[in-house]
Amino acid sequence: AREAGGWDLVKLEVLSDPKTLFPDMEETLRSLKLLVADGFQVMVYCSDDPVYAKKLEEAGAVAIMPLGAPIGSGLGIQNRVNLRIIVENAKVPVLVDAGVGTASDAAIGMELGCDAILMNTAIAEAKDP
Repeated sequence: AREAGGWDLVKLEVLSDPKTLFPDMEETLRSLKLLVADGFQVMVYCSDDPVYAKKLEEAGAVAIMPLGAPIGSGLGIQNRVNLRIIVENAKVPVLVDAGVGTASDAAIGMELGCDAILMNTAIAEAKDP
């Protein structure tokens, strides 16, 4: 990122399963620590596990980006309880990062207290975005 454009802000995604694109949380945490030590500000794609979300924040993540459902699935937020716990315990922004398929899914994320919702496949594959 620095060489390409001088940016210190990066998004980290370490995937473990090529089918579901779920994050590998152990490797994500390890990679985050390396990037932070190198001076990067890191937004982290992660599972909806509140324990790992807190570990990522404590390791220096500037934003936590838990999945709502598998990337590209459009299934919406599958675990509202965990997402709310992440939001309530976070001192950094929380952005839902995957699985959001509709505007109503995005509204649910905002109602749960998320700071933002990443919309990708829902817009990219829309007939009239």
